[in-house]
Amino acid sequence: MNFLKKTCLSLALVSSLSLGACASNDQQFGEVYDPLEPYNRAVFSFNEGVDYVLLDPLTEAYRFIVPDVFRLAISNFLTNIKAPVYLANELLQGDLHGAGIVTQRFVFNTFTGFGGLVDTASWEGITYEPEDFGQTLAVWGVGSGPYMVWPILGPATTRDGFGFLVDMAIDPVNWYMWNNDKDDLMIGRTAATILSTKDEILDLQRDLKASSLDYYAATRSVWMQRREALINDNTAGSYDDYE
Repeated sequence: MNFLKKTCLSLALVSSLSLGACASNDQQFGEVYDPLEPYNRAVFSFNEGVDYVLLDPLTEAYRFIVPDVFRLAISNFLTNIKAPVYLANELLQGDLHGAGIVTQRFVFNTFTGFGGLVDTASWEGITYEPEDFGQTLAVWGVGSGPYMVWPILGPATTRDGFGFLVDMAIDPVNWYMWNNDKDDLMIGRTAATILSTKDEILDLQRDLKASSLDYYAATRSVWMQRREALINDNTAGSYDDYE
């Protein structure tokens, strides 16, 4: 996994250079800044093909085989082990209240929620605040840069793409797996994350595709609205809010 670690860090450096070059070109006149639209549409079409051939059938099988309660437990666990990343970003944003909430949730769910499988913190009114380095950069005043679509990973902006790579690099779970050659755990976590995320958004994707004249533009709009809500710490942080 040393190769993967070096690759991620290299990509982060390249992305940071692009970010600096493009950060000033934010949304113009309230519209999404999408100068790479022809390329983005091509990648979007490729991702649609991957969804149709591979990810959608796998997600349907996942839903069929794994009961709702266990899928929720998997989602809760994946969220819980990302707490160190959320905490780091809360501190980098200077949000001590948010850092306290992340710490409370991690301690509560780890020790009373069977390692994070059950979100017992929510039962106590301790709300979920996902924070990533893309949001941190936004708080620091860095512009979003161009909208872009990554193969497989999907929508992003230059800022959020760079943030994603930084979050990977600072995640202590990743460092443990990289430094101890835990390839099987890395593959398992990645597969579980993809399936859990796809399970969350599959119905929304289908609704958007059925109801929109331009599926690409509709997806771009929903994604940008959700990112804006997360950056502003609004409650509309779930894809369910856009159904």
